[in-house]
Amino acid sequence: MSYRRRGLHLAIAAGILLGSTWTVAAPAHAEEACARGKTSYVPQRPDAFAQIGISQAWTLSHGDGVLVAVVDSGVEARNDHLAAVVQPGVDLVGTGDGRTDTVGHGTAVAAIIAAQEVPGSGLVGVAPGVRIVPVRVYEQTDPSKPNAPNVAKTAQGIVRAVDLGARIIAVPQSGETDTAALSDAVRYADAHGALVVASAGNAESGQAQNAVRYPANYPQVLSVTAVDATGAATDASEHGVHVKVAAPGQNVLTAYFAEGDCVFAAQSTSTSYATGYVAGVAALVAAMHPEEKPADWQYRILVTALRATATLRDSSVGWGIVAPYAALNFVNDGSAAGPPNPRFATARERVDPVMVPPEGVPDESGPVRAAVAGIALVMGVLVVAGLLAVRIRAGRTKPVVREPARTR
Repeated sequence: MSYRRRGLHLAIAAGILLGSTWTVAAPAHAEEACARGKTSYVPQRPDAFAQIGISQAWTLSHGDGVLVAVVDSGVEARNDHLAAVVQPGVDLVGTGDGRTDTVGHGTAVAAIIAAQEVPGSGLVGVAPGVRIVPVRVYEQTDPSKPNAPNVAKTAQGIVRAVDLGARIIAVPQSGETDTAALSDAVRYADAHGALVVASAGNAESGQAQNAVRYPANYPQVLSVTAVDATGAATDASEHGVHVKVAAPGQNVLTAYFAEGDCVFAAQSTSTSYATGYVAGVAALVAAMHPEEKPADWQYRILVTALRATATLRDSSVGWGIVAPYAALNFVNDGSAAGPPNPRFATARERVDPVMVPPEGVPDESGPVRAAVAGIALVMGVLVVAGLLAVRIRAGRTKPVVREPARTR
């Protein structure tokens, strides 16, 4: 283990000992027809397919071969939609491998990303070609009880997801706590070629409204807010400087524990489910453009997002609503307006560059300029001397012209 990686693990361990906690939104209530112990299916495709054009994106990518980590409450591998794609992961609050879920939240998000088709159900994931690795970091949502959402365990979970080989890491939770361990974990992911996709936060009681959330606010993270069934932002989701992109978060058809599927968030929006949709889109992008870096994948999604004005970001929906097909097709030649480009300078800098040698780089053209200037000076002197000589010779041979005498 490298010194840097060893130091990162020590920092996370210190965070765990400090017991720094945060809150996470409980999964939005399912329809009453869905009940534990009763398997049921919804035959229609998820509404989000029509909203953001997922079927069109499938003509280019299904996410084949990409490993997606879900850092949350675990993923229920007994659900028929997920049994074939969920591989053993890690459980940071128990002794298992992450393939159990007592809350249902991680299972729902995982199915949005990777659900497989089941007879009688319309549910299928955004990226059905991916594999899911569960990283279980909490087992219930009550912050007053043990094994509730914890910022230190979430940081540790991100690192473990990277070490397991994940290229996309979904973190459908958020908090107001910014710690060095969490920041280091995100940078660790970015340095190892993994993109973290995180919730921008739901408007929860007891939390500051529209406050910055973490890990969503870190620059390496693709932070996601939710829009309703009409594509509009709602007061149920957090807004602000940390929001980068939006996705559907209402009337979400997804997996329900081990009991088939169900429609969640019928009355309001949930950024957790929106995060699942964007993580799925990111997996499609990563599969089609494996040679690119996480910053490139994030840029593709942001620059092609649907918004009213290409150059303007909005605090409610960030750079706009995710557009999967456009993100997959995008060619980065440096000309697109919008978010900062990781490969090119801004348009203003390209048009009016600063013509000054970089600091610390010697200007080796100085001697050349001096030589040219010296030659020009000598030539100038010779030309002036020649002109004077001509005038002197002309003055010696020129006849004297006298003015006529004036008469009074």
